[in-house]
Amino acid sequence: MIKELRNIQITLTVEESKSIIALGILKHPLVVAALDKGKILFKGGTTVSKITEKLLGVPLRVSGRITKRGTVSSKDIVQGPHSILYCKGKWVNIDDKIAEESLKLSKNDLVICGANAIDNFGNAAMMAGSPGGGGVGQSIGAWSSEAGNILIPVGIEKMILGDLRNIIKKSNRHGKSISWGMSVGLLPLVGDIFTEIDAIKLLADVDCYPIGSGGLFEANGSITLEIIPYTKDDYEKIIQILKELKSEPSKISGIDESLIECKAPCQNCSRHMGCGYKRKEIN
Repeated sequence: MIKELRNIQITLTVEESKSIIALGILKHPLVVAALDKGKILFKGGTTVSKITEKLLGVPLRVSGRITKRGTVSSKDIVQGPHSILYCKGKWVNIDDKIAEESLKLSKNDLVICGANAIDNFGNAAMMAGSPGGGGVGQSIGAWSSEAGNILIPVGIEKMILGDLRNIIKKSNRHGKSISWGMSVGLLPLVGDIFTEIDAIKLLADVDCYPIGSGGLFEANGSITLEIIPYTKDDYEKIIQILKELKSEPSKISGIDESLIECKAPCQNCSRHMGCGYKRKEIN
């Protein structure tokens, strides 16, 4: 390392973390290989939508989400793809056949799916508010048995205390007397976790580690990072990437109509259970 180089410190908001994860994952060797020789299944979510927006200019429909009201869904049944399959420059909506298409995956193919929780042991999980996790829940087994690889793009803000392997056993949709929003269970995800730290290391020849998390106002859920550049060129390279990232407007990725959250009763209520809003037990 060149002695005169000093470290870089930056605070990334949740949306900025998602953006840099998207930039980094498009440089990932597994993604580059699958774009060339295979297929990529993108399972919808705001982080994965950032990726498809940068790769294809296509935002995805957002289904479940967590807001200050709890674990809620979209207000209306919105048109547009939640999950897509990309192959040789073209993509198709696979929402109605995701389980079927998952069984067709092979060793050259890749699945990209976000997570709601990760732990310090390399485990990841996704919340399921619909029975069995819907079509995605039916597909997860095929992702592991058929696809060559699974990437899990997820911000460090999703890191939780404890071992998810034990926590998953204790949480399910049926075991709650009341829930702020829909009651959820947890679906384990097996794959390679890819955070903003991994993205930064892939975008330039640097080391990177977190030195703090959280903040006020738009920095709620933020992560503060220290970046160690190894060459002057990589110092300048990562500085330029971060400056461009910070200059972008902050916007949650996803089809706009799908970002409007539910207020009971709504069209999605029939699939969800335990919701205190639906039962009028909470305002």
